[in-house]
Amino acid sequence: MNRYARIACAFFAVAVAALFAGCTSHPSPQQTMVDDRYMMYKETYRAYKEAEERYLNLLFNIERMPEEEELWIMKREQMQELIQLRDLMLQARGELDDAMKDWETHLMEVQSEVKKAQIQQYNPNFKGRDGQRTSPGQLLPGEVPNTRRR
Repeated sequence: MNRYARIACAFFAVAVAALFAGCTSHPSPQQTMVDDRYMMYKETYRAYKEAEERYLNLLFNIERMPEEEELWIMKREQMQELIQLRDLMLQARGELDDAMKDWETHLMEVQSEVKKAQIQQYNPNFKGRDGQRTSPGQLLPGEVPNTRRR
């Protein structure tokens, strides 16, 4: 792989590690799914890198001994293995991305539930909707002054 691909993979690994560090106290099922999919992606990526190294070594040997028919057969087999591993790696990456989206959705839902659960402080001097104001001029949600100019 080229330098940019390695940098992208390193950036992705750092981003995933930061995401994992955010919710380590009580893992949700979504987080567990992300962990599992990340490990699967990591293993398929490692297998692909090893196969790629074997393929490059084989190409070097073919360059040195082009008359060896067995090396050409091995090259074709190794190339097929690389294609299969690449497809598995891309599938694992897609599953990881989907799991991360599910986890982000779960985190957004938890965040919205926490916001709903917060008790609003009411001003004890006023009754009804006016008790929700923290100052006399505060606009509450749904209150929009008539700002049309004539």
